[in-house]
Amino acid sequence: MRESQSHIIIQTGFIGDIALTMFLLEEMKLICPQDRIIFITTPSGAEIARAYPHIIDEVIVYDKRGKHSGWKGIRLMIATMRSYSADTLISLHQSFRTSLIVAGSQVPIRSGYYSSALSFVYTYRQPYTKGIHEVERQKVFLSIYRKSESTDSQKRRSLLAGSSKVRTHTEISEPYIVIAPGSVWPTKRWPKHHFAKLIESLLESSPHSIALIGSESDASLCDSILPEQYANRVINLAGKLSLDETIDMISRAILLIANDSAPIHLASLVNCPTIAIFGPTHPAFGFAPLSDVSFIMQKNLDCRPCSIHGQAQCPLNTHACMEQTLPDEVLRVALNYLS
Repeated sequence: MRESQSHIIIQTGFIGDIALTMFLLEEMKLICPQDRIIFITTPSGAEIARAYPHIIDEVIVYDKRGKHSGWKGIRLMIATMRSYSADTLISLHQSFRTSLIVAGSQVPIRSGYYSSALSFVYTYRQPYTKGIHEVERQKVFLSIYRKSESTDSQKRRSLLAGSSKVRTHTEISEPYIVIAPGSVWPTKRWPKHHFAKLIESLLESSPHSIALIGSESDASLCDSILPEQYANRVINLAGKLSLDETIDMISRAILLIANDSAPIHLASLVNCPTIAIFGPTHPAFGFAPLSDVSFIMQKNLDCRPCSIHGQAQCPLNTHACMEQTLPDEVLRVALNYLS
């Protein structure tokens, strides 16, 4: 085998999944510091990946809803992958389309999950272990790489936390709290009246400003929970920040409050203290926050968890898992930490 090798990693899932994959890539870079790491991800995921040039050597954008859609797009991606003559490949995405691309890649060592579609295309198949964190679950793929001296968690943390290359310029004064009220899945959203009450109470009880973040589709939700009487201390940045700007914004915050959604995983990358609100999902699925200071708000109800990812509507039409997590409970945790 050559002294220096190239490794392709494919992760085209949700933003939170892509953020957590940075921990795997970080471990790979520590094991194989001279090797080339090539990351294939979505257009949005590429924004995160490019914030870590000391870990990822090259980012390939897989636009499966654009230029890489259909059979023509699959052939184009296969040709792109072949051009790198990579030595190993890891696929963290388990879809039929991804496995087709892997099959045509001509990479000699291909590793994926047993549960992947067309799993026979992989030369190494790994178990998808339930009941552990996603970051720990992905570490099984490290077994195919050369071993080097182990590194402690502080060194690993410094690699990720020191990576932001973008400075966000906003009108908010520091120190500030970041709140992310949105989620791709409606049932994973804490009710907006709870967020509105929490924001008002935080502003009444502490001197800190608040920044609201999210995608462009979250902008109206953020507008609806802004307290008019504190307009000078709250800013709605939903849809106004790129992903790397969002990471920078979170990295400078004193606290993040969010649903079980991508922002808590972005916070894990920069070790921002986090309060995560879980409803239909559960931390046991492997997606709890990883920041050193993390709090999980949830209710132990017979009906939950009802979904791995969340749903469009509560099966019981009550949304009790979120409704019963009260603003005063979250406020108490936040003020206790901030004090």
